[in-house]
Amino acid sequence: MSRMTKRLSVAATSLLVITATCASSRQSPRPDPPEAEVEDCSSLVLDNAGQAIFATNYDWSGYSPGMIFINRRGVMKTGLNPSTTGAYAEWTAKYASISFSLIGYQHAWAGMNERGLAFSTMRLDDTVNQQSDHRPPLDWMWPQYILDTCETVADVIATGALVRNYTVDHHLLVDRFGDVAVIEFLNGRMVVHTGPDLCTAALTNTKYASSCTSWELRRETGYYSDFDNSVRRFCRAADRVESFPPVATENAIAYAFDTLWKIYHPDLHGYTQWSIVFDTENLRAYFKTSRTPEVRWIDLDSFNHHCAQPAMMLDMDVKYPGDVSWAFTPYDSDRNRAFREAYFVNGGFPYDVAEMLRQLEHIESYSCFQEPLRPSGRRQRSVKITGTSDAGWG
Repeated sequence: MSRMTKRLSVAATSLLVITATCASSRQSPRPDPPEAEVEDCSSLVLDNAGQAIFATNYDWSGYSPGMIFINRRGVMKTGLNPSTTGAYAEWTAKYASISFSLIGYQHAWAGMNERGLAFSTMRLDDTVNQQSDHRPPLDWMWPQYILDTCETVADVIATGALVRNYTVDHHLLVDRFGDVAVIEFLNGRMVVHTGPDLCTAALTNTKYASSCTSWELRRETGYYSDFDNSVRRFCRAADRVESFPPVATENAIAYAFDTLWKIYHPDLHGYTQWSIVFDTENLRAYFKTSRTPEVRWIDLDSFNHHCAQPAMMLDMDVKYPGDVSWAFTPYDSDRNRAFREAYFVNGGFPYDVAEMLRQLEHIESYSCFQEPLRPSGRRQRSVKITGTSDAGWG
């Protein structure tokens, strides 16, 4: 097994008032698919001779619009809620990023930063969170926090000592060095799968260790039909990951999309709302949606990421072909609020309007970092990010 497919860990996310990553089809007006499939999201990593290609599906039985954001570096941020000691998380975005969201600005479902760290979110009903303690909680802000501050999978794992993630999800991550990770929250603790604990670079909606056991039991025969949908998808993804031959980048991207198509149940392809592929070496994000099935792409390096520039946003169903980096528009508060409200209303999810407005006001209060002056009156060239050591996460 390659270095990339041998290193694994992940962490998770929650949404505004309720969580609905890979939302349940039971809350959709469409009829339940066979076997009452619910949270059907899948992610995997291909090792293309050291080039990490990250691929993920967001599956739901109802139409799910998405929004893409370009997030700037140098923005000072804080968490919403205090720890048991009254401490709040504080950080400055060290890296710019692209994020794909169900709910809106600063609420990443999947993303990649300018250092090539990529992740995605999958709901895990077996999640049991850590107890409140001295670490500031981040809840739904944690995914953007890791994009803002982490360069490597090791950095992400180290954040567990600094902040507490409260979630219903688990995540698959990869960095540009090819290290892969799965982090879950089980029985009140953070569980990291890496090194010898890693069977393959894939994740669906079942506990990682359980999925590995099922796949290893049947991988020689390839007979997965009597497994539930989540485990079947994991096994198919694992087979594709392990049989992938290194190829030219464009062929690797095509293989990733083909894999996302093939791992889902043949009769249920209409339930895949988004398919996203990240090229962590070239910092390009490819995507397609159920309503706009042509593959489009975004080059992260094509944007000015200085914090004095506005954040940028783009509807995932944009109809333009090919490179749509040019189609982004500056962040609009009213548009973001309407997008958030539509998620809850259209999904039939209860939500607290006052809490939503509190969160919007909070994230829109973030300011651009101003470097302190040297005694000579010139700006300092670098500063230490709150909560980290100069070498990375402490």
